Parts: sequence; structure tokens; C-alpha cells
Amino acid sequence: MLRIGQIPYLNCEPFFTHLAGVKLIPLTPRALGQAMAAGVLDAAPLSLMDALRLEDSLAPLPFGIASAGPVRSVLLFSDRAVAELDGAVIGVTDETATSVELLRILLACKHRVAPRAWVGPDEPADAVLLIGDKAIREAKTGRPWKHVLDIAGDWHEWTGLPCVFARWSIRAAVPDTERRGFETALGDALDRGIQAIPAIAARRRDTGFDEGQVASYLNNFIYRFGPDEDRAIAEFRRLRARLSGEAGEEVSDR
Repeated sequence: MLRIGQIPYLNCEPFFTHLAGVKLIPLTPRALGQAMAAGVLDAAPLSLMDALRLEDSLAPLPFGIASAGPVRSVLLFSDRAVAELDGAVIGVTDETATSVELLRILLACKHRVAPRAWVGPDEPADAVLLIGDKAIREAKTGRPWKHVLDIAGDWHEWTGLPCVFARWSIRAAVPDTERRGFETALGDALDRGIQAIPAIAARRRDTGFDEGQVASYLNNFIYRFGPDEDRAIAEFRRLRARLSGEAGEEVSDR
């Protein structure tokens, strides 16, 4: 039986509501990457950073989590406008590296601001990045922040490409017959999960969204990947390399 990593966030529910015949192991995105690297998992919707980091030992599947616009669950909360975050202290989630890297790219390359320090989400900071259900709840019931930046919306506005947060990957060592069987099963489960969004919405109002908002939120995501998502991943890789100096050139404006 294949061991499948499960992200326990609302936006992943369409994949898992009807996925059967596998062993599901719920973990945060960061923990999923660690488990995949350790050989504890056979397949998972890996954070994009982990999917790229481990790509030599993985085979990508045509599924993931992306959005061509705002997602309402990857948010930078601040009392300063983004343009005023130069020299600021930014608190970031410890649950995934992808959203943090997207924020680094956007601040440096689009907004041209350089924070003074990056700290944990519970440390004193001028702005804080939250993801998943925590971000949804903070936006709905948290303190009244003056500025909330939707990372996916900001990325899409700047690049014209979807914002990719996670990509399903399977260990390259898994036999082809098992891989093809799982890909088919996952696609079928996703089809049924999307059809079940009204039922998911009816039972998942714990985030602070009402039933209609949950359905709207889930329907906003891209779960099947194609050429646009591949281009978005390539652009993320390119910008990340430039930002880290790996390409030997400065980051340029778009």
C-alpha cells in the first residue's frame, strides 16, 4: 500500500475526500518534504521548494495547488504598506518554505524593499506571513491589520502566471505500474472531490468562512497542472536563482 502525505489544509480536501486504497499520513508541508526525503512517503503534494529540492529522486504528477489570482490563504499582514517595509522585521510561517520564498522574491524583485530581518511567526515583527487555515482565520477574526497582501494575487499581477504552491510528486523508485495506477486513482479522487465541494463546504466552516465562501475558495484553485503551471514553476526557479545570485546576474524588473 502506497504511503501518501496529506496536507491537513482546507485547500487540499478535494484530493483526499475520496482517495482510497492508500495509507494517508497527515503532515504540514515542511514535514512532508522531510518525510519524503527520508523515504517515509511514496507520494505527496509537496511544497514547490521541496519538489524542486528533491526532483532528482522524484517523478512529477500533473496535479498540485496553484491559483491564477488571489487565494485568501497565503497572506502578509502588516500595519505598513508594502513599499514601507524596507528595513522592517518580517515574521514568517514555519510550516512551508515556498510561501516564504515567494514573499522574498516579490519584496526584492517587484516591490524593491529589503527587510532587515526574518523571524518566526510568534516573534515581534512589523509584518507576518501566515498560510492555510491560520491565514484565513486571521483575516476573518484576527486583529484589524491596516494592510493585507495576498501573495498569489501579487505574483499573478506581476508575472501574469499562476502562483504554484505545491506539486504532487511520487518517488521515482515506485514501479511504473503503481505510479500509473496511483495517478489514475488520484485523478478520479480529485474529480469526485471537486464534485463534492458543496458537501465539503457544508462541514468545513471552522475556518471562519461561511458555506458559500468555502465553496468559492476551493473552486478558485487550480488542481490539474498544464503548460501555464509549468511556465510558472520555471519562472519561480529563474527568479529564485537570480535572487540568490546563482545565475551570476542581478535581478531585473519585469
